Amino acid sequence: MPLKTKRYNKLIILIAAIISASCSEIIEININDSHPQLVVEASIGRGEPAVVVLTRSVNLYHTGTFPPVSGALIIISDKEGNSEILTEINPGIYVSVNLTGKSGQTYFLTVESEEEIISSSGRIPEYVPVDTFRVVNSIYPGGGPPVLPNQTADFYEVYVTYTDPVDEQNYYRIVLTVNGKISGNNYVYDDRLTNGNQIENLLVVYNPELKPGDSISVEVQCISKSVYEYFKSMGGSSGGPGGSSSPANPYTNLQGAILGFFNPHTVERLHYIIP
Repeated sequence: MPLKTKRYNKLIILIAAIISASCSEIIEININDSHPQLVVEASIGRGEPAVVVLTRSVNLYHTGTFPPVSGALIIISDKEGNSEILTEINPGIYVSVNLTGKSGQTYFLTVESEEEIISSSGRIPEYVPVDTFRVVNSIYPGGGPPVLPNQTADFYEVYVTYTDPVDEQNYYRIVLTVNGKISGNNYVYDDRLTNGNQIENLLVVYNPELKPGDSISVEVQCISKSVYEYFKSMGGSSGGPGGSSSPANPYTNLQGAILGFFNPHTVERLHYIIP
């Protein structure tokens, strides 16, 4: 396979992983705000391109997906004067070709779509490496109730350990995927009570139908306080089953928009294949 084709395929796989991690939320808008809103889901990871997904919100009780927004002008730049217009590779999906993220660098995002101008800025934090990553197959005490005939209710415990740097505020996000699909809730953490300590986070996968060859993966991100607040607000923006809670717009770190986020972050991806 030609080298150029290999690089292109790797880029496609990387972008797919980034988009999967970015677009993991269902955003509900205030029912009184019936005008469709531009939704911006933007990120730039350490050593990775910028990726922006643009969609339009729909009515709270609309059952379809958010329609993509094409033809926008999106610019990413940094404090060193580097700047790039993102390329639309699929409807509503924009990526940088040359500019990639660096820890400690501040990035500026501008989105222009029709008559709307949205902006944001953020710094990629310093990288905190994962110390250990392990997955343990468990069953409920006594075997638990069968999910299917003759099948016990087993689950997988996913442990992610890292050492929090001392004397600085740190914020983390963990994206859990099973066979490439987002699993679980918003896993975001701060170090308010654990500053400078080694931290072990437990995530649980309830899926008794996993089989050998299936995968469980985590993406560990060091994020900013504003991004932490966004995902924390997403965890509390909708309540009981069936969408019965009162909708509320989540926190955002965007200027000129009420829905979405800009997430400059570090990234470490770890994978486990079920034997």
